[in-house]
Amino acid sequence: MSPARQGATTVRSEEALATVRVEPDGAGGALIVLAGEIDQDCAPEVQDVLISALGACPAGVVLDLSGVTFCDCSFLNVLLHARLRAGVGVDRDRRFRIRSMSARVARLLALTGTLAYFPHGNGPRPHPDGNGPGPYPAEAVSSRAGRPDGRRGGLRR
Repeated sequence: MSPARQGATTVRSEEALATVRVEPDGAGGALIVLAGEIDQDCAPEVQDVLISALGACPAGVVLDLSGVTFCDCSFLNVLLHARLRAGVGVDRDRRFRIRSMSARVARLLALTGTLAYFPHGNGPRPHPDGNGPGPYPAEAVSSRAGRPDGRRGGLRR
């Protein structure tokens, strides 16, 4: 099954720390909702979904990243790669947009100077713990190596 197939859903399991849901927008495009922890373990799968959706949806792809609780530079690479694959100029801005993003995603984009590449986002949403979109400690975007529970990330199909 193609990752961009309308209605395709990736389910969360004990091993999967991230989920992705692809929904048709009714106009030939797709809404892709990402949630959880997006890191080097699942970034290739997320990239496959985005690239597949861009190929299958001529009207473009809109991302909802408001549920992303952790992301690292591998996710940034995925976003930048998908942005390049979407085309150039105004066409790219129509074909690949971020509708909303979590504070963690906004922080990653701001720290790397790439926030301006994604101008359509609504900005960071308040963090579920109530701390709002303010500055997060360095560990909020650091590697999860050595997790005490020993779990590894990844998307489950």
